[in-house]
Amino acid sequence: MLMDIREKIRGWLAYVIVGLISIPFALWGVGEYLGGGRDTLVAEVEGEEITARQLDQAFSERRQQLIAQSERQITAEMIEQMGLKRQVLDQMINERLLVQFIREQGYVVPDGLVAATIRGISAFQRDGQFDREAYERRLGQQGLSVEQFENDIRRDLLFNTLDNALVGSAFVTAPEVRQLVALRDQSREVGLVRIDRGAVAAGIDNPDQTTLKAYYDDRVEAFQRPEQVKLAYIEITPEKLAASQEISDAALHSAYEDYRDRQADEAVRRARHILIQLPGDADAATVDSARERLETAREAIESGEATFEEKATELSDDGSTRDSGGDLGRVGEGEIAASFDRAVAALGEGEISEPVRTRFGWHLIQVYEVGQAEVPPLEEARGELMEQLKREAAESTYYEAAEQLASVSYEQPDSLVPAAEAVGLEIETSDWISRKRGDGIGERRAVREAAFEEAVLEERFNSQLVELDNSHAVVLRVEEHREAQPLPFEDVRDQVVAQWRAEQVEAAIAELAEAIESDLAAGKEPAERVAEVDAASWTPAQWVGLGDANDEMPAEALSAAFGLTPPGEQAVSAATTQLSDGDTAVVVLRGVRAGEPAELDAETRNLLAGQLESNQANRLIDAFMRSLRVEADVEIRERAFD
Repeated sequence: MLMDIREKIRGWLAYVIVGLISIPFALWGVGEYLGGGRDTLVAEVEGEEITARQLDQAFSERRQQLIAQSERQITAEMIEQMGLKRQVLDQMINERLLVQFIREQGYVVPDGLVAATIRGISAFQRDGQFDREAYERRLGQQGLSVEQFENDIRRDLLFNTLDNALVGSAFVTAPEVRQLVALRDQSREVGLVRIDRGAVAAGIDNPDQTTLKAYYDDRVEAFQRPEQVKLAYIEITPEKLAASQEISDAALHSAYEDYRDRQADEAVRRARHILIQLPGDADAATVDSARERLETAREAIESGEATFEEKATELSDDGSTRDSGGDLGRVGEGEIAASFDRAVAALGEGEISEPVRTRFGWHLIQVYEVGQAEVPPLEEARGELMEQLKREAAESTYYEAAEQLASVSYEQPDSLVPAAEAVGLEIETSDWISRKRGDGIGERRAVREAAFEEAVLEERFNSQLVELDNSHAVVLRVEEHREAQPLPFEDVRDQVVAQWRAEQVEAAIAELAEAIESDLAAGKEPAERVAEVDAASWTPAQWVGLGDANDEMPAEALSAAFGLTPPGEQAVSAATTQLSDGDTAVVVLRGVRAGEPAELDAETRNLLAGQLESNQANRLIDAFMRSLRVEADVEIRERAFD
């Protein structure tokens, strides 16, 4: 396979290979942590070392990337469950193997191509031309040297040489597209027997005292106060370290100069607008009519028939600016919409835009003033700059302080006081924490696990440094401990009743669902079977696709239906599934109908073929990377990695 790839590699292509390989190459190679860190060897790839510091940096950036992209909170426990650190290490190993492979084939990137690529990056341009000063300043703000950045560009360009060999070799046949359509557009005739949990529960009488007591006695371990501890701990974050950071006058003045230069580069635009609002479900005619009204207004303004302010007062749906002629004042980026920002940035003083569409509707925009940002004097900016500098200083010293905290707490394991004094942090305390739950710091699973380690719990030693999140760790010790203790029946009677009833309901539902499935398999009609049960209802069978979920046919039921084997000679196939609202459903499948490729237009067919080619290319890339790993000498130091 490698010989075939060597024969096919050719040309420079855009950055496809990076995304397809799913390796965030940008996470590595952008310099080392400020303030030092560990340099323990984690892995060797054909003699090339990967250190703990490099891995920590790549892991930290990847974690921050996930947090920024996710719509829900990403916790340290979730990161651990994902095995993210191991994934990042594998990606770093793969990257080095790719670099070594390409270089072995003799491919190099001409200096001219690197220079042209950098000159084409808009962040380094001023008035459309490459600006060396802006280039060096931007790199400095990111903690990069020119040499580091150019090496990163050269490396990324090298990766593109694999694109023709792998992506270009993927192809898809017409039968494969037809097969995909038959599966993708498959429909199924599905009915639903819904078992109402509330109705089942209402039919179960409360147990007598004897039954409850016997149930409690058989499960007394489930009704007890768990083993618990109270902790003393030192929590370390850049925010906690910031207060103790000392900033020199020289550093403050330097930061102010950088701040003043950045502000000087930013033009301030003041604008006014006319808004024609559109409802979310507006049809094409309504959308076109609103745009035409603004185009007519624009013509009137430019011809001198009316001023922008007059048309804004007459037409605008923005009640907050209409009476002031549409005046928005200074327009900051991100205040309205990206399309609005782009239009404002493109206008010179006095110019009027074409109609601009945002989620609010159509806008007509006029920039009436373009000026430079006002730079406040140092004394006014001092507070904000000092806060920023302290935060940056704390971030750069975090790893050194964390290592010091870990070292002192280990060397003097009987107290947290020396460690707290060494790093200038306070000792805090927790409430009672069990192995499974706690409040505050006890919400963290890593904290609970550390608290109940033998050396911490039994010997009362300080814990090791427990990493919680990016730049967030803790060292703890057990201050108080109490064993698990059964709670008296009288104190937990309500809890016993609730658990007993929950088990009875679950058993009754499972028994009913099994009986219904059995009767349907024997040929009984669902509607007839449901009529015999007060707690069940029948949704008649209908032809649906996998994406046709609704209130009557929930997504969980559709997923179960599309996982069923077609009924064949049997009248139906059936399966029981749990619905998100707590009810249980017996899903009934009557028939399956394949998607019809002939109904697709050429554009959709080509789109599907492209998706299949992309999937095939991913498989080729995966096989290629596996072959590199098999042939390479890769050693992972598991102990250092853990």
